[in-house]
Amino acid sequence: MSANSARLLLVDDDPSTIRIMGQMLAAYPDQRFATSGEAAIELAKDSPPDLILLDADMPGMTGFDVCEVLKADANLAHVPIIFVTSHDAPALEVDALRLGAADYVTKPLVAAQLTARVRAQLRVRQIVKNIDQDCRAGTLRTWPVTPETPNLLIIEDDPSTIQLMRRALENTGALHFAANCEEALQKAHRHAPTLILLDTHHSHNDGFEICAALKAVVALEHVPIVYIAPAADADAEQQALDLGATDVIAKPFKPVVLQARIQSIIDTVRRIEAEVRGIIQYWKTADSHSSQARASERKQSV
Repeated sequence: MSANSARLLLVDDDPSTIRIMGQMLAAYPDQRFATSGEAAIELAKDSPPDLILLDADMPGMTGFDVCEVLKADANLAHVPIIFVTSHDAPALEVDALRLGAADYVTKPLVAAQLTARVRAQLRVRQIVKNIDQDCRAGTLRTWPVTPETPNLLIIEDDPSTIQLMRRALENTGALHFAANCEEALQKAHRHAPTLILLDTHHSHNDGFEICAALKAVVALEHVPIVYIAPAADADAEQQALDLGATDVIAKPFKPVVLQARIQSIIDTVRRIEAEVRGIIQYWKTADSHSSQARASERKQSV
């Protein structure tokens, strides 16, 4: 999705914050603004945006209230929401993600970080648009279905981190650990991963090199990759997001936040699958009706 075509909705009760966000995201000229939850919902329903940046703490209708309303609307449930808030509180972050938010960014805002996270979310939406365009052009696609118990491929070789991840994610899916790139590729072949989790700084290989090797496998092209990066390493976070990571989780992380973020991405994968299957089925039906119509015309002309 090009920056010029993406429609953003910026929501904050503080006009100066909206102005700052708008300047940081100047590469996306199609921006609309709302200073209340009610106005945000009205604008979103009038013309669904591609992405919403939403303040959590607003008087009257809070960002959490707005998120709940939008996610209950069939026409808007697919729109990714990035919470932008001054509250660096794990409990609030978990609540936001469980309500359906795609991301949670804390103030003070950093332009490079905010822009990278906006690009990451728009990239996810572009997958669906690309498939719709392919189908319109006559190229019907297939799409893998996530098993009831999703497969999580975790590339990590530190025993203490492995134990922490195992405890945090044991109820989220089937966990498959790999210590290096070669082992990760082997396990990805045996257990089609729903999501891949790895560290930006891996002792055996550079995390970005591992990502490139995984992305080179066609079957893994659209599998979301989540990085774990040191909280103070803003450059690593931006590099990961720009290389195609779906999310970057700061370490040291709280297990409840890790679980909530991973579950949120799995939920998004399932929503995308449902959208894609609907698109593919629609165009299959349309193509079938078109073929039947052409056959009927040929019979009539004989």
